[in-house]
Amino acid sequence: MSAGKTPLATARGIATERHPPDRLAWVRALWRLLRLVEHLLTGTAITVAVARRQPDGSYRHRPGVVCWWHRRACRILGIRVEVAAGEAPGDSALLVANHVSWLDVPVLGGLGPIAFLSKAEVRDWPLMGWLAAAAGTHFIARGSGEASAVGARIGNHLVDHGSLALFPEGTTTDGRSVKPFYPRLLAAASASGVPVVPVALRYERAGALDPIAPFVGDETILSHLWRVLRTRELCVRVAFGVPLDPARFDRRTLATRARTTVVEALDRLAGATADPPGHGGNPASG
Repeated sequence: MSAGKTPLATARGIATERHPPDRLAWVRALWRLLRLVEHLLTGTAITVAVARRQPDGSYRHRPGVVCWWHRRACRILGIRVEVAAGEAPGDSALLVANHVSWLDVPVLGGLGPIAFLSKAEVRDWPLMGWLAAAAGTHFIARGSGEASAVGARIGNHLVDHGSLALFPEGTTTDGRSVKPFYPRLLAAASASGVPVVPVALRYERAGALDPIAPFVGDETILSHLWRVLRTRELCVRVAFGVPLDPARFDRRTLATRARTTVVEALDRLAGATADPPGHGGNPASG
């Protein structure tokens, strides 16, 4: 333990470490902000050059370019991504993940050509909403009753364009628990015949859950972004579960099975961190 640092405490599994004042935090944040602005402008230029709007309002995009853009966003934001188990599917799949933050999108998007289902409000975000739509994001309004129509669009995407990720909890959490998975949208996997891949996301700091990454409560996107820009580094460990065959389950059972897989994977990630190599635990894979 370095001098001047108080011991790490964990309150209900959340890291609460005290550091000396970080005199470089503002410099780091401003430098990252400049790079992020440049990255958004680069994304805008690329989108104008390569994205083409289709008659149905969607965009024809380049998945490889979108994946690169997400990876670079993670580097700029100081996010270190570790795939601790499994790998991103090479073929079309419906990925279902626990939801901690808006950061989940660039984290997963940087691991492969993956589109997303997002809440409709994101479409109205200045610039980012347009970029998300051009990158192949599908949108759904909460409580609108349009789940069936959106499910059909997801099914078409899975058949024609490849993998798509959604967050079936319907909201973000602080990472300590996983809410029930809403099963309705998982029916798209059954209709399209593609596997469902459970994905666990765990943001860590010094072995405990990271307190910066969760985007919860009444915090605004700008205030959360500023906290992310100021922090030295965020680490997220990702575990891909064994694909589930949707033909074997009804959608409610499929949602329950996927959630159970995610919960078990998060428990393994927490256990691997708590028991370092040489002390009876399993070393984290990289």
